[in-house]
Amino acid sequence: MNKFSYLLFDFDGTLFDTAPGIFKSMQHVCDHYKLPYGEAEFKKMIGPSLKESFTTIFHLPESEVPQAINVYREYYSTVGMFDCTPYNGVFELIEKLRTKGFKILVATSKPELYAKQILERKGFLHLFDFVGGADLSEQKRCEKIDVVNYVLKENNLVKKKNECLMIGDRKYDINGAHAADLKALGILWGFGNREEFEEANADFILETPEQVFEFLSN
Repeated sequence: MNKFSYLLFDFDGTLFDTAPGIFKSMQHVCDHYKLPYGEAEFKKMIGPSLKESFTTIFHLPESEVPQAINVYREYYSTVGMFDCTPYNGVFELIEKLRTKGFKILVATSKPELYAKQILERKGFLHLFDFVGGADLSEQKRCEKIDVVNYVLKENNLVKKKNECLMIGDRKYDINGAHAADLKALGILWGFGNREEFEEANADFILETPEQVFEFLSN
Protein backbone atom coordinates (compact mmCIF):
# COMPACT_ATOMS: atom_id res chain seq x y z
CA MET A 1 0.00 0.00 0.00
CA ASN A 2 1.47 3.39 -0.94
CA LYS A 3 2.10 5.91 1.81
CA PHE A 4 1.19 9.15 0.03
CA SER A 5 -1.56 11.41 1.38
CA TYR A 6 -0.67 14.76 -0.21
CA LEU A 7 -0.38 15.13 -3.98
CA LEU A 8 1.35 18.15 -5.50
CA PHE A 9 0.32 18.55 -9.13
CA ASP A 10 2.19 20.59 -11.70
CA PHE A 11 -0.07 22.74 -13.91
CA ASP A 12 1.18 23.23 -17.50
CA GLY A 13 1.37 19.88 -19.25
CA THR A 14 -0.08 18.02 -16.28
CA LEU A 15 -3.55 19.46 -15.62
CA PHE A 16 -3.94 21.47 -18.83
CA ASP A 17 -2.53 21.52 -22.33
CA THR A 18 -1.55 25.18 -22.16
CA ALA A 19 0.66 25.14 -25.25
CA PRO A 20 -1.64 27.18 -27.57
CA GLY A 21 -1.80 30.21 -25.27
CA ILE A 22 1.85 30.01 -24.26
CA PHE A 23 3.06 29.67 -27.86
CA LYS A 24 1.05 32.70 -28.99
CA SER A 25 2.40 34.70 -26.07
CA MET A 26 5.97 33.65 -26.93
CA GLN A 27 5.35 34.69 -30.53
CA HIS A 28 4.22 38.08 -29.23
CA VAL A 29 7.61 38.44 -27.49
CA CYS A 30 9.47 37.34 -30.64
CA ASP A 31 7.56 39.87 -32.74
CA HIS A 32 8.36 42.61 -30.23
CA TYR A 33 12.11 41.87 -30.17
CA LYS A 34 12.30 40.65 -33.80
CA LEU A 35 13.60 37.26 -32.65
CA PRO A 36 13.82 34.38 -35.17
CA TYR A 37 12.38 31.66 -32.92
CA GLY A 38 9.35 29.44 -33.35
CA GLU A 39 7.51 26.42 -32.01
CA ALA A 40 10.62 24.24 -31.65
CA GLU A 41 12.03 26.71 -29.12
CA PHE A 42 8.66 27.47 -27.52
CA LYS A 43 8.22 23.80 -26.60
CA LYS A 44 11.38 23.94 -24.50
CA MET A 45 9.98 26.90 -22.58
CA ILE A 46 7.11 25.02 -20.96
CA GLY A 47 8.43 23.98 -17.56
CA PRO A 48 11.23 26.39 -16.64
CA SER A 49 10.58 29.89 -15.36
CA LEU A 50 10.18 32.73 -17.87
CA LYS A 51 13.39 34.24 -16.55
CA GLU A 52 15.33 31.06 -17.31
CA SER A 53 13.66 30.61 -20.70
CA PHE A 54 14.34 34.15 -21.88
CA THR A 55 18.03 34.00 -20.91
CA THR A 56 18.89 30.45 -22.03
CA ILE A 57 16.61 29.96 -25.06
CA PHE A 58 15.87 33.47 -26.36
CA HIS A 59 19.38 34.58 -25.27
CA LEU A 60 18.14 37.93 -24.02
CA PRO A 61 20.51 39.89 -21.77
CA GLU A 62 19.53 39.64 -18.11
CA SER A 63 18.89 43.36 -17.96
CA GLU A 64 16.17 42.97 -20.62
CA VAL A 65 14.39 40.02 -19.01
CA PRO A 66 12.00 41.99 -16.73
CA GLN A 67 10.73 43.96 -19.73
CA ALA A 68 10.43 40.79 -21.83
CA ILE A 69 8.33 39.23 -19.06
CA ASN A 70 6.08 42.30 -19.15
CA VAL A 71 5.71 41.99 -22.94
CA TYR A 72 4.82 38.30 -22.57
CA ARG A 73 2.30 38.96 -19.83
CA GLU A 74 0.53 41.83 -21.56
CA TYR A 75 -0.60 39.25 -24.12
CA TYR A 76 -0.84 36.18 -21.89
CA SER A 77 -2.86 37.80 -19.10
CA THR A 78 -5.50 39.15 -21.47
CA VAL A 79 -5.66 36.63 -24.35
CA GLY A 80 -3.35 33.64 -23.95
CA MET A 81 -4.10 32.51 -20.41
CA PHE A 82 -7.46 30.88 -21.07
CA ASP A 83 -6.38 29.31 -24.39
CA CYS A 84 -5.89 25.90 -22.79
CA THR A 85 -7.65 22.55 -22.55
CA PRO A 86 -7.85 20.08 -19.65
CA TYR A 87 -6.25 16.73 -20.38
CA ASN A 88 -8.69 13.86 -20.84
CA GLY A 89 -9.33 12.06 -17.58
CA VAL A 90 -7.22 14.30 -15.35
CA PHE A 91 -9.98 16.05 -13.45
CA GLU A 92 -11.92 12.80 -13.19
CA LEU A 93 -8.73 11.41 -11.63
CA ILE A 94 -8.60 14.27 -9.13
CA GLU A 95 -12.26 13.83 -8.20
CA LYS A 96 -11.68 10.12 -7.58
CA LEU A 97 -8.53 10.81 -5.54
CA ARG A 98 -10.45 13.28 -3.37
CA THR A 99 -13.07 10.63 -2.61
CA LYS A 100 -10.19 8.39 -1.48
CA GLY A 101 -9.13 11.06 1.02
CA PHE A 102 -6.09 12.50 -0.74
CA LYS A 103 -5.29 16.19 -0.31
CA ILE A 104 -4.83 17.78 -3.74
CA LEU A 105 -2.45 20.70 -4.18
CA VAL A 106 -0.90 22.60 -7.08
CA ALA A 107 2.82 23.43 -7.23
CA THR A 108 3.54 25.37 -10.42
CA SER A 109 6.20 27.74 -11.72
CA LYS A 110 3.31 29.63 -13.35
CA PRO A 111 2.24 32.70 -11.36
CA GLU A 112 -0.14 31.61 -8.64
CA LEU A 113 -2.65 34.29 -9.64
CA TYR A 114 -2.89 32.94 -13.21
CA ALA A 115 -3.23 29.31 -12.08
CA LYS A 116 -6.11 30.24 -9.77
CA GLN A 117 -7.82 32.34 -12.45
CA ILE A 118 -7.65 29.53 -15.02
CA LEU A 119 -8.95 26.92 -12.56
CA GLU A 120 -11.78 29.24 -11.55
CA ARG A 121 -12.72 30.09 -15.16
CA LYS A 122 -12.69 26.40 -16.15
CA GLY A 123 -14.72 25.37 -13.09
CA PHE A 124 -12.12 23.25 -11.27
CA LEU A 125 -10.80 25.48 -8.47
CA HIS A 126 -13.01 23.79 -5.87
CA LEU A 127 -11.18 20.49 -6.41
CA PHE A 128 -7.93 21.81 -4.92
CA ASP A 129 -7.03 22.19 -1.27
CA PHE A 130 -4.27 24.67 -2.14
CA VAL A 131 -2.90 26.32 -5.28
CA GLY A 132 0.71 27.44 -5.03
CA GLY A 133 2.76 29.11 -7.74
CA ALA A 134 5.32 31.75 -8.57
CA ASP A 135 4.94 35.37 -7.58
CA LEU A 136 4.16 37.76 -10.42
CA SER A 137 7.46 39.59 -10.09
CA GLU A 138 9.49 36.43 -10.84
CA GLN A 139 11.82 37.61 -8.09
CA LYS A 140 10.91 34.87 -5.64
CA ARG A 141 9.26 31.49 -5.99
CA CYS A 142 10.09 31.26 -9.68
CA GLU A 143 12.12 28.03 -9.53
CA LYS A 144 10.35 24.73 -8.88
CA ILE A 145 12.20 24.04 -5.65
CA ASP A 146 11.06 27.41 -4.28
CA VAL A 147 7.43 26.72 -5.20
CA VAL A 148 7.51 23.21 -3.72
CA ASN A 149 8.99 24.47 -0.45
CA TYR A 150 6.39 27.25 -0.34
CA VAL A 151 3.54 24.76 -0.79
CA LEU A 152 4.97 22.49 1.90
CA LYS A 153 5.41 25.36 4.36
CA GLU A 154 1.96 26.89 3.75
CA ASN A 155 0.29 23.52 4.34
CA ASN A 156 2.36 22.45 7.36
CA LEU A 157 3.88 19.57 5.43
CA VAL A 158 7.57 20.22 6.05
CA LYS A 159 7.63 17.35 8.56
CA LYS A 160 5.42 15.13 6.39
CA LYS A 161 7.54 15.00 3.25
CA ASN A 162 7.41 11.21 3.17
CA GLU A 163 3.62 11.51 2.69
CA CYS A 164 3.94 13.93 -0.25
CA LEU A 165 4.26 13.10 -3.95
CA MET A 166 5.04 15.56 -6.75
CA ILE A 167 3.27 14.77 -10.05
CA GLY A 168 4.48 16.50 -13.20
CA ASP A 169 5.39 16.22 -16.86
CA ARG A 170 8.92 17.68 -17.06
CA LYS A 171 12.34 17.15 -15.52
CA TYR A 172 11.90 20.43 -13.65
CA ASP A 173 9.14 18.80 -11.59
CA ILE A 174 11.32 15.80 -10.79
CA ASN A 175 14.40 17.88 -9.96
CA GLY A 176 12.42 20.35 -7.85
CA ALA A 177 10.76 17.55 -5.90
CA HIS A 178 14.03 15.74 -5.27
CA ALA A 179 15.71 18.97 -4.15
CA ALA A 180 12.93 19.30 -1.57
CA ASP A 181 13.31 15.63 -0.53
CA LEU A 182 10.03 14.51 -2.08
CA LYS A 183 9.32 11.52 -4.29
CA ALA A 184 8.31 12.41 -7.85
CA LEU A 185 6.03 10.82 -10.42
CA GLY A 186 6.56 11.65 -14.09
CA ILE A 187 3.44 11.50 -16.27
CA LEU A 188 3.62 10.94 -20.01
CA TRP A 189 0.48 12.72 -21.26
CA GLY A 190 2.16 16.16 -21.10
CA PHE A 191 5.18 17.82 -22.68
CA GLY A 192 7.95 15.55 -21.38
CA ASN A 193 9.05 12.02 -22.28
CA ARG A 194 10.30 8.83 -20.68
CA GLU A 195 13.96 9.49 -21.51
CA GLU A 196 13.80 12.89 -19.80
CA PHE A 197 12.31 11.29 -16.67
CA GLU A 198 14.84 8.47 -16.62
CA GLU A 199 17.71 10.97 -16.86
CA ALA A 200 16.19 12.93 -13.96
CA ASN A 201 15.79 9.70 -11.95
CA ALA A 202 12.04 9.99 -11.55
CA ASP A 203 10.84 7.65 -8.80
CA PHE A 204 7.83 6.56 -10.87
CA ILE A 205 6.75 7.00 -14.51
CA LEU A 206 3.17 6.43 -15.65
CA GLU A 207 1.36 6.95 -18.94
CA THR A 208 -2.30 7.70 -18.17
CA PRO A 209 -4.54 9.17 -15.44
CA GLU A 210 -6.07 5.71 -15.02
CA GLN A 211 -2.63 4.26 -14.24
CA VAL A 212 -2.00 7.04 -11.72
CA PHE A 213 -5.26 6.23 -9.91
CA GLU A 214 -4.46 2.53 -9.84
CA PHE A 215 -0.94 3.21 -8.55
CA LEU A 216 -2.13 5.52 -5.77
CA SER A 217 -5.00 3.21 -4.80
CA ASN A 218 -2.74 0.23 -4.10
